[in-house]
Formats: sequence, structure tokens, C-alpha cells
Amino acid sequence: MLIKSYEERQTRVEYKRSTILKYLRDETWSNGYNLARILCVTNTAIYKTLAKLEHQELLKSYYVPDLKFKIWGITQMGLLYSWGENEVMENRYAFEPSKVKPVMIQHHLDLQLARFKAEAAGWKNWILGNQLPKGITKRPDAVAEQYSNNNKIAIELERTIKTKKRYEVIFSIYLKAIKRGEYHSIHYVCPDADFAVRMKRMFLLIKSVPVAGERVQINEKHRARFPVYSLEQWPPVTLEKEMG
Repeated sequence: MLIKSYEERQTRVEYKRSTILKYLRDETWSNGYNLARILCVTNTAIYKTLAKLEHQELLKSYYVPDLKFKIWGITQMGLLYSWGENEVMENRYAFEPSKVKPVMIQHHLDLQLARFKAEAAGWKNWILGNQLPKGITKRPDAVAEQYSNNNKIAIELERTIKTKKRYEVIFSIYLKAIKRGEYHSIHYVCPDADFAVRMKRMFLLIKSVPVAGERVQINEKHRARFPVYSLEQWPPVTLEKEMG
């Protein structure tokens, strides 16, 4: 619908600007597809908005030759304007194209889609792993709280498979964190259903984990703390039961 009022148009422009800047002060960079979903606009509309923000030096674009598409990241100027008058500014990093590795781009974008889906489902307090306190033995890709029960969930977005031995070590670290009350469970999110099925089969092979130089047996109760989903199926729509 065409917005005729000048004031309404300016309000809409400011909303788009503030929404993108607040999003990118956490995510640093994204692509047009993901940003269009954040604003609920068409691809044509998002590229017009991004061009304006780039002209204002709030964003900068970078064409990724290996992947043949463009991404947009927040500048130092953009970070300055990303905080509202009543918000306490926090340390964030501006977009540096030289630090973006093509092999990690899709992982970053898929994690953004996971965030979008979680927040659309009512999850809250999404925090990226690199923004968690220092000294954590195993940083998840993100943590968030479930909408239904405020359980804190660690999210691991897996696009490649690790060895069984490595997953045993990861399980051990996370089970200790769960025992300390840091997380309720760890959700593994895969790019597609076929990958998710194969990862579930991998997890079924884990019968014990290393603890203080010894092997400790785990059971289905432990394994249930590590559910696996495809990105399309995540987050779960059914309430997750409390496990002791």
C-alpha cells in the first residue's frame, strides 16, 4: 500500500534504518535475502534500502567472487547510529571484508536464518557465541531462551561433520555445563533433513564420553539433551519436556 503522508514515509524509512543497523551491530554482515526477511519486504525493496544506507556510509557492500553474490556489512558510522539514545553502547566490530572467509559465509547466513526463525517463534535473548564471556571451554554458535519455558538452549549449526571422537569430547563438555545449570540442552541444527538423519545416526554411536581421563557411560537420557533438527524443522513447535 502506498504511504502518502510525508511523516509516515519518514517513520517507515527510520524504522528500516534502525532495524537493519541494530541487527547488523550483532551480525556484522548479511545478504539481501536475509535482510529482506528481517524487514518483511521484497527483494527489490531491500536493495533500494541497502543502496541508501550504503550511500549514507552506514553500510558497505562486498561482492564475494567465489560465491558470486554480494553481502552488506555495518561500518563504524553505522555502529555509531545503531544505538538508541537510551541504550548503553557496547563493543561491536565493523565489517571488514578481508576477514570474511568464503568457506564460512553459508554457515553465518544459515545461523541468521535460525535466529530469524527462533525469534519469529517467540524465542528471546539470542546471543552469538562470539559475544559470550571469555573463558568458555566450548562456545556454541549461539544461545537463546525458549519461548515456552525460558530454558536456555545452546545452538550448534553444523554444515560439516566432525569425528565421533570429537563429538564425544563436545558431549562431555556440554554435559558438565548442563549439570552446572548453564544450559538445558544443545540443539544441533543441520542444513537439510538428510544431513540431520545422518548426524542422529552418528550420535547413536556415542556410548561413552571422556571425563578426567576415564570413560563414562552415557544413556538415552543424556543423549536426549542433544536433539538434532534440520533448519527447516527448527525450532521445535512442541513443548520440550523438562528432563531431570
